[in-house]
Amino acid sequence: MSSIREEVESIRASLLQASEFHLDVDAIDQNPASTTAAIAAAERAPRLAITVNNFIQFKKGEIATLQRILDEIELIALKRTSEGLNEINFTVGVLNCFFLIYIFGAHPEHLWLVYVIQGMYMIPKRFGIMWNARPLNQALYYLDFCWMMNFVGNIVILVLMIVGMMDGAAEEEGGRHGGLVSNAAREAFFNALLGVSTGPLMGANIVLPFVACLFHDVSTMTGLFIHVMPPMVMYTFMWKGDLIREAWPRFFSLSYVQKVRYFPENGMFFVPGSGLDSVAGNSIALYLLWWIPYVCFMLVIGIDLPRKYNSNGNPANPKYDTVFHSTMRQGACVAIGQVFRGRSKSDSLQQCEDNCFDLVDFFIYMTFHMFAALSAIYVIGYPCFMWRSFHLGMICVVVTLAVMRGSRRYTYYATKMYSRTIRKSFMVDEAKRQ
Repeated sequence: MSSIREEVESIRASLLQASEFHLDVDAIDQNPASTTAAIAAAERAPRLAITVNNFIQFKKGEIATLQRILDEIELIALKRTSEGLNEINFTVGVLNCFFLIYIFGAHPEHLWLVYVIQGMYMIPKRFGIMWNARPLNQALYYLDFCWMMNFVGNIVILVLMIVGMMDGAAEEEGGRHGGLVSNAAREAFFNALLGVSTGPLMGANIVLPFVACLFHDVSTMTGLFIHVMPPMVMYTFMWKGDLIREAWPRFFSLSYVQKVRYFPENGMFFVPGSGLDSVAGNSIALYLLWWIPYVCFMLVIGIDLPRKYNSNGNPANPKYDTVFHSTMRQGACVAIGQVFRGRSKSDSLQQCEDNCFDLVDFFIYMTFHMFAALSAIYVIGYPCFMWRSFHLGMICVVVTLAVMRGSRRYTYYATKMYSRTIRKSFMVDEAKRQ
């Protein structure tokens, strides 16, 4: 009877705690019998003892379930903490956003420098995260178009800085602007980066759901950084060029900005590779300089890297992932299968699970990638070039979208993530009982 005594006392304590914290209790539980009376009743009535034992066993089962739920919740909390969800990262992320807004509005002539400095920290940091990603290494994500364009932009700016420091004087003071890097080369790079930044990168902010503002997450903020900052930097070069030239005369000439034209003289449509005297011509050429090598890489080795099984059906033990495979797993495979291939959803999902996509899927994906990128140069890039208000408005739109996506994520963290874990655990228990 000593065990019954201990369990009855435990039940009594639980009822008192439930009452203390205003939890739901039955009317009978509002004034439960005293511990002594409950023990005496259990000792006098064997049938009651059996009932109490059954209740004790049920209570033990509930305790095990609750303990498992608490363990899962703690695991989720540890995962979020490992991803950077803490007070310091959140504070730094918020303050950095305010800092960027301040520089963009009050000192646009220095935004390019902030872009380079922060990129030198965030991009390698993100690479380390992707290199250590499991189950597949994500380092090859850096071969994607958006990443490569940021590399090109940073390299161009760094080269101009080095040349400017070697020059020792501005163009007006007899410096060698046009020597090591001619004005023609500067104009070509400016045109290409302007079209890419205000076209494909600006459009990517609109259509890619993972471009979000999560202040605590370096990985997500870096993804936002490489998509939002280039359009902002090119805004300052395009519309605040006089301030940049005045503040940094040794690095940037920008004497060609006023005579830049968006389309070639012979019209809006031209053969790719021609029209290199225009923004559209140079940006399309830069896109193709990425697209062709990337397609070759994927055809030779990339498309098979993440596959779980070889052609003979044996496990392949994959190590590396690609952006193509990641995008296909996020729904593109199902959409392509339903719209273009006549493939059932179950077959597409099986392909996603095995990371096994054929060349037809790949070429459909890359064709749409090219169509979307080139369309953005015309549909978004050209209005940004023509109207300052449109360029600024698009920046506001994409920033707002990023904040909304981030707010949905934080809302999920605060209101739904743990409740779903609890529901899942109870569903597992219910399935076991049945």
